[in-house]
Amino acid sequence: MSSEVTGKMIERVLILAGEFPPFAGGIGNAAANLAEALAKKGCSVLVIAPSYSKRDSIHDQQQIYRLIRFPLMRSRYVRMLPMIPAILAVAMGEKPNFVLAMRATREGIPAVVIKKLLGIPFLVFAHGLEFARFNPNSVSWRLCRRVYEQANAVIAISGPTQELLLERGLPANKVCIIRLGVNNQLFEPVSPLSKWNGQSLAGKRLILSVSRLVERKGVDKVIEAMPFVLEQCPDALYIVVGDGPCRERLKQIAQERGVADKVLFAGRVPDIRPFYHACDVFVLPTREGRKGDIEGLGLVYLEAAACGKPVVASLVGGVADAVVPNETALIVDPLDPKDIANAIVKILTDEQLARKLGEAGRERVLREFTYDKVAEKVLALMAKCAGERALKRGANYVA
Repeated sequence: MSSEVTGKMIERVLILAGEFPPFAGGIGNAAANLAEALAKKGCSVLVIAPSYSKRDSIHDQQQIYRLIRFPLMRSRYVRMLPMIPAILAVAMGEKPNFVLAMRATREGIPAVVIKKLLGIPFLVFAHGLEFARFNPNSVSWRLCRRVYEQANAVIAISGPTQELLLERGLPANKVCIIRLGVNNQLFEPVSPLSKWNGQSLAGKRLILSVSRLVERKGVDKVIEAMPFVLEQCPDALYIVVGDGPCRERLKQIAQERGVADKVLFAGRVPDIRPFYHACDVFVLPTREGRKGDIEGLGLVYLEAAACGKPVVASLVGGVADAVVPNETALIVDPLDPKDIANAIVKILTDEQLARKLGEAGRERVLREFTYDKVAEKVLALMAKCAGERALKRGANYVA
């Protein structure tokens, strides 16, 4: 049994997502944004996603695509196996032209089974950390590689991610780059943010980081930079949006550096847009973590740029694809607090520079990083793969 594609129109797409809203996560948000963009392009889109709580149905009823939720979609590898019969049954009923797996480690195994048993082709995204952390000789990497080899194409979300895959031995003609985009809601006007948790933000020059609070994100170095920033910009306030295992340690660093009253830990927020729009500069000097833990692309830099904000960043991993040095962002040494402070102060004290960086960043996002563009590229890749399959079947028939 197989699903045929006529012409260049991809009519039905099945997305396998191991994370999905209302759960807050970069890959889940990417899956939701792509599903919406594909639906707006005229595709019939069905998403198989994890179930989280009763709030799922409230979220799902508001979408222009369809969702089916299974509890074990959050599992990885062999723990995903109990879900495969149910996923396979959905695919048999849906008869999609293509399956889109958001990762190899969770959604890739069901995609391989669907292709083997039903003949339905699939694409798989590669972000970076999900495979780079595995030793090249490990069973986990071999499973990842098997998924990549069985896919009709592998979508690397950045140039550095593509390089990692090629270094691991994947053929160059198998891996293409399609950079993810930003949510269109970022371009919508929002109410101004004047205070948070009772703390007034009026008259403050706001420095913003949006991140999971883990060591490699570099929030610790921004806190260490704050005493130098405050020497020249005493009205500066550093807002950290996000949560994670390093939160208490970061608070301790702020206390030790004497800037606890100048660092606001906002935690997870229901809507990030007011923070982006309120800030004067977005800062996230990421560094390479353990076991190849790097930024796959760094969507937060693009989100800040979409809101017209200047950026301070380090060129680690896929961040190099998200910013343009000295055009949309100032680049710093992620391990040097003084270098980070100098870049922040330069932007806070030079309105013309801040405006130039912000405007260039927003124009670049509108030109290259909307989900409308992402959907166009994904559909073009599907059509290309479909054409190659048709040629191969014709060649086999003639032979």
